[in-house]
Amino acid sequence: MKLLLLTILLVGSNIITATAQPDKEIDNRAIDSLDLKKYVGLWYEIARFDHPFERGLVGVTTQYIIKPDGNIEVIGCGYQDSLRGEKKEIVGKVRIPDTTQPGILRVTYFLIFNTDYHILEVEKDYSAALIGSSQCDHLWIVSRTPTLPPKKLKDLEQRARRRGYDTTALIFVPHDQQQIQEEYTQL
Repeated sequence: MKLLLLTILLVGSNIITATAQPDKEIDNRAIDSLDLKKYVGLWYEIARFDHPFERGLVGVTTQYIIKPDGNIEVIGCGYQDSLRGEKKEIVGKVRIPDTTQPGILRVTYFLIFNTDYHILEVEKDYSAALIGSSQCDHLWIVSRTPTLPPKKLKDLEQRARRRGYDTTALIFVPHDQQQIQEEYTQL
């Protein structure tokens, strides 16, 4: 029952946010090339736009895993309201629907819910990235570490602004690095 309710909420929230936002001049073009082997692994959510499906979550991470059969799994994890709050986790399957656009990842949750993530920018060493979607009201700044140096964070925010995103709406996400690393070593 919880799974059905979560699915309804996720689908409903995307329909509402997709229709409630006026059209904005947003450049959500994804990167032209992606080294998937460098991209997989653990990403810490540094900042994001507010969304019903992540509301109140802190310590949010995303782990991309290439399975032995070549399929890609993604595990999103966060804690409700505090780093000691209830752990929330969602697992999805990732694919690149168009090989000419490798920076667009389609993630399927619960076998029926699909969403696209646009990798807008990624550092050359894959240490941080700017993620959007086909909708103008989705934006994430992610990093391989739970914090970013202030100069790097400001640079990513500036790049998002140049693309038309309102970075004043970003929510910054606190992390407990040791807790998260311990949990992911158990995967």
